[in-house]
Amino acid sequence: MHVAESGQGRPIIFLHGWSSHGGYFAPQAALAAGYHLLMPDLPGHGHSRTGSADLGIPALAAALHDLIQSRRLQDIVLVGWSMGALVGFEYIGRYGSDALAGMVIEDMTAKIINDAEWKLGIRNGFNAMQSAAAVRAMRSDWPTYATHSAPRLFAAASPATDGLQSWAEAEIIKNDGATMAALWASMAKQDYRHLLPRLRLPVLLIHGGDSQLYEPAVSHWMQANIPGADRICLERAGHSPHLEMPAEFNAALGGFLARLP
Repeated sequence: MHVAESGQGRPIIFLHGWSSHGGYFAPQAALAAGYHLLMPDLPGHGHSRTGSADLGIPALAAALHDLIQSRRLQDIVLVGWSMGALVGFEYIGRYGSDALAGMVIEDMTAKIINDAEWKLGIRNGFNAMQSAAAVRAMRSDWPTYATHSAPRLFAAASPATDGLQSWAEAEIIKNDGATMAALWASMAKQDYRHLLPRLRLPVLLIHGGDSQLYEPAVSHWMQANIPGADRICLERAGHSPHLEMPAEFNAALGGFLARLP
């Protein structure tokens, strides 16, 4: 697994979202002055991009575990954006949280699929049937699907400027459609609602007030169900606050890191 590293100090592992890679956290490199930053390209993504029709969230969590074990890392803070948060949850569920000092959850829910009893998944009632249709579309015509999905990373009211959206679209298209479909299908199966009340580490929730994927009610529910969690809303950001409002995101993350024992 390819890992970009910089800085020295407490390890901060940045876990990127679905169809992206560690390079999406380039604006967070400014934190390297006081911390050891690790930005892996999770399996199936970026420089770790290999075609796999059966890649899933458990495999990504295992890769994270291998990284932590091989580097003998301790006192780690996980920063999980979107799918990256699910990878963090899966890691904790499988391997525990002894190596962790805290976790930041960026614009993510505990279960992405809505059903009759759960309404805090992806916006507009996105359900299992729609998810299955999305998987078929990914497999049949990935470039078209990627082109349509890229704008949803950013705020609807204030679209990304300076070529950010076009850059993201070009990066997403580079992925293998079958691999992304397998990962999406795995994401759709995950449900971490039972795990959140059992988290015993400091948690910061950062969400975009104009996210096209998750309503503000999601972060309120997450805060209510994670003991002692703090929450920060970046009102003008969408699903990618660390890219859209990097100075504000870095300030929030830096403040959280400074408060950790």
